[in-house]
Amino acid sequence: MIESETVLKKKTELLCKGLYLDHELIKLYREQGIQIDFGRKGGAGPLGGRYFLLEDGKTLVNVALWNDKNKTNLVLQAKRGEFFEVYDNINNHLFGKVKLIENPKFYDLKTTDGIDMKKIALVHGVDCLASTIYQKCVYWACGEPCKFCGIELSLQYDTTIKEKNAKQMSEVITAAKKESRCSHMTLTSGTDENIDKGVNRYIEMLKGVKNEHPNLPLHVQIEALEDLEYINRLKEAGADTIGIHIEVLNESLRKEITPGKFSISHELYEKNWRHAIDIFGENQVSSYILTGFGESKSNFIKDVKKVISIGVIPYVTPVRSIPGKKDLPITNYQDLLDIYKKCAKLMREYSVNPLKNKAGCVRCGGCSAIKEAYIGA
Repeated sequence: MIESETVLKKKTELLCKGLYLDHELIKLYREQGIQIDFGRKGGAGPLGGRYFLLEDGKTLVNVALWNDKNKTNLVLQAKRGEFFEVYDNINNHLFGKVKLIENPKFYDLKTTDGIDMKKIALVHGVDCLASTIYQKCVYWACGEPCKFCGIELSLQYDTTIKEKNAKQMSEVITAAKKESRCSHMTLTSGTDENIDKGVNRYIEMLKGVKNEHPNLPLHVQIEALEDLEYINRLKEAGADTIGIHIEVLNESLRKEITPGKFSISHELYEKNWRHAIDIFGENQVSSYILTGFGESKSNFIKDVKKVISIGVIPYVTPVRSIPGKKDLPITNYQDLLDIYKKCAKLMREYSVNPLKNKAGCVRCGGCSAIKEAYIGA
């Protein structure tokens, strides 16, 4: 039995470093019917990886897969039984074992209007269905995209369509449920240029999906809004949890890394978080927070403490490079491990419990070790 402290350490190291995957291994495993690849090249959230379970068979981790040996000392090697072995090239020993989460069968199906279902929604982790309902963003259009974002790359690679509708989404949900690959769902979107910033598009989607799948927990992701009434409308339309994503806490770094979103003040985020907690309830409001841009650890902890004290779950995850596009910093995993432990203690102190979140990134947990840290705190 793998101990909780070991789980936290291994997951954090994998999140930060990723795995080296030899092209020859891909060919070998495909001949054996194992579909392993370097993951998606575009979209919202961390790119270029696949989901694995650690050797306890339950801890999920979204692992970057690199074709460059210099990016990581952790190497994906032979598959023995259900698990791949991972070798540590620096310390010259077996790091551990990981089990690949296989792609669902519905990826080979089409919707009734002829669209590949995998262009409508993808499975994140084991059973979290996820979709970017609108694949454009105003910040890309004005030349001020967030440096870590690949949302419009998916359109360039023809792996999705610009906008999805509720009928398409409901069909994919039905197909995913047949394989037990959809127990909750994440809906995200690029920011719209309208005053609602895309909320009205969400509302239409939420109502349509809830009409067909009334018991499916749904998560939506937005940036801070001037009109807080839109948050009420999202809840009324069927959203069960909400992520109001600031991404970068340090103000000078935020200006550099999220130039378009920087015009939104930290004070407005706080106002949105507090209102969302009133509307959605405790433990149902989160914010994606990236680390690894060179911010001081002590300042990061101080900033994230304020987020937690409000009642927001900090979904802390290391920044990841965009495959083939841009090399971003690799987060020091010892620093992130320390951050996770301190965040967990703060969440305990302020009665913020990520284990009670109903839907979305926090419930899935693949891209952050915040839940594992909380369990061990």
